[in-house]
Amino acid sequence: MCNQFKIPSLAEIRHYLKSDLNLPLTVSRDTFPETKNIFPKQAAPILLYENEKLQLQSKNWGYPSPVDERKVLFNARIERFYEERPSMWDKSFAKQRCIIIASNFYEYGKKTYLAENGKKYHERFSFKIPDQPVTLIAGIYDQANFAMVTTKPNSTMTPIHDRMPLVIRPEELRQWLFQNFTALVDRSKVNLTVTKVAKN
Repeated sequence: MCNQFKIPSLAEIRHYLKSDLNLPLTVSRDTFPETKNIFPKQAAPILLYENEKLQLQSKNWGYPSPVDERKVLFNARIERFYEERPSMWDKSFAKQRCIIIASNFYEYGKKTYLAENGKKYHERFSFKIPDQPVTLIAGIYDQANFAMVTTKPNSTMTPIHDRMPLVIRPEELRQWLFQNFTALVDRSKVNLTVTKVAKN
């Protein structure tokens, strides 16, 4: 599961959304972090439609766990929305969808290596939409929290992990936020650039 992504600067986000995509964006008065890696429980800017405005707001990555108050649930499987059994995500999928704005996201691979100090480490990869300054990822939110939506992996992700974030192409942004999103579940035709991250 994805547990790390990097956010662009607020200036880069504004330029991409307002100038490149020509969106009528309103930025809330929240304080946004500068470019940094985001992990669960940390705040990040997300794009949502609220009070008849397309807004950039700061929310925390992860819904409170219903079984352990110390933990958060930060990935939401898209398939849960289509199952008859109710889930904690249903209301958000139906009415509270958002866009997570990243420069790239990370995923651990399946291989482990032994470092010189004797510790094991997992190989790690960085992903992004090619030829785009920003990668858009489907999200859902509730109150002060958001979760990243995941789906089945495409051919780029399959050798590395059995799930992937539901990456949204720029032309699909409005469909995810406002329309029926069933056609977006299959990401097999979405191209991703993958780079192996050097170990520290």
